[in-house]
Amino acid sequence: MRTALLTAFFANFALFGASAILIGAAVPEIIREFSWSYLEIGVVLSAGSVGFFCSTFLCGLLVGHIGPQKTLVGGLVLQGVGLALIGQSPALWPNLAAIVLVGLGEGGSEVATNFCLVRLEKSGRSQLMNFIHAAFTAGAILGPLSIGLLLERGLAWQTAFQVLGALSLAMALAFGLLPFAGLRASSEPPSLRRGLELLRRDPLLLLLTLIILLYVGAEIGVSNWIAEYFVQVRGATPAQGAYMVSLLWVGLLVGRLVAAAAYRHQRQAPLLVGASALATGALAAALLADETWLAGAFFLLSGVGFAAIYPVVVVIAGQYYRDDQGLAIGAIATGGGLGSFLFPFAMSALAQGLGIGQAFWFYAALSLAMGLTAVLVIRRERPARA
Repeated sequence: MRTALLTAFFANFALFGASAILIGAAVPEIIREFSWSYLEIGVVLSAGSVGFFCSTFLCGLLVGHIGPQKTLVGGLVLQGVGLALIGQSPALWPNLAAIVLVGLGEGGSEVATNFCLVRLEKSGRSQLMNFIHAAFTAGAILGPLSIGLLLERGLAWQTAFQVLGALSLAMALAFGLLPFAGLRASSEPPSLRRGLELLRRDPLLLLLTLIILLYVGAEIGVSNWIAEYFVQVRGATPAQGAYMVSLLWVGLLVGRLVAAAAYRHQRQAPLLVGASALATGALAAALLADETWLAGAFFLLSGVGFAAIYPVVVVIAGQYYRDDQGLAIGAIATGGGLGSFLFPFAMSALAQGLGIGQAFWFYAALSLAMGLTAVLVIRRERPARA
């Protein structure tokens, strides 16, 4: 059972990665084909995040009531339908509705998978979490590559979304047939009031949630806009811009595989601080680089830094909140949803007013704030273990 489930989780997170990152690779083509402004594309990106934000917290409650299996299956059905509808009309509203469905579905995959992994992971370790999250990066590499290949051949970029929609429905069927024995919540079903009380009384959980809010704002923000950045600032074609999205995620894949294989300490917070410092420094260096190839290399290195942050935060939450894992993971994922909802508005406004090159410094600032918050986690972690 364990091997079959882990294989399914790996495949599903690869699919999750492709569906979550694909829109960023298509941004330059969407802007030009549909004649959308930066503000309009920012609204669409934020709409998906609204769905994800609502879904993650609700799914943190649902996994305790209906179990992770039903949460996963329902989420994948919503995700599949939404993906198939993206880009079928140039109008804003149909695409907003479609991407909200995708966000709702992705929230189920995020929370239910992490919920299961913290039960399968050895106590105090993050190898399994990093390994499965490496699948997300693999999908995030392949998705943008498919957009680039379609554009180079003069084919419709919408095809990539339709294929992912069909795969999502197939994945829902697979999870419906797999056994999930032993992966239900061990404590009483969580309540919304209990979740809010846990956040209120525990500074460590608030810090972990804030880190993911800033992390998603920076990492997913860079991923969503890097294609347009290279088109506008570095003179790339839309297909080349899509390939830069894949390059960023190659860095994340390398980082997660290295973290899974090499980092075997019980304490996870030092890895969190080191990864944050690498991500911030490399991102700033990419924006300062004179040569396009050097900028690409530094963006790749920033991906290596971003790689370990989410898995490590989830593992820390699993260690400290054993009786409230569903709530803790749901709260952290909701922080990510909130970050992906708030920051696209800010970025699109900055890009519209200052130009996308200057606006990218906003992401460097978010990454720096993430690193400073990670330092506070070390300070809170020590007394928590005493």
